[in-house]
Amino acid sequence: MALHADNTLISNREVIAELVLTPLRAFGAMLEKLAVENSRTRALRAIADIPEEELRAKGLSRAEFANMAFHHDV
Repeated sequence: MALHADNTLISNREVIAELVLTPLRAFGAMLEKLAVENSRTRALRAIADIPEEELRAKGLSRAEFANMAFHHDV
């Protein structure tokens, strides 16, 4: 048995689970941060934020606009 940060007792199984899960949670948070900060992800979010009326005025669908933005990635 061990003491948790709030002075409650936790079992050895819970301690081991925390020791295993803490690095996995950190790794998951890092992957999420990388995805959010990725330039392609930011570009897709910018495309998603374009109002439908603006796309219609340009005569484009959202998919066509995305293809234009990423034509060099093919």
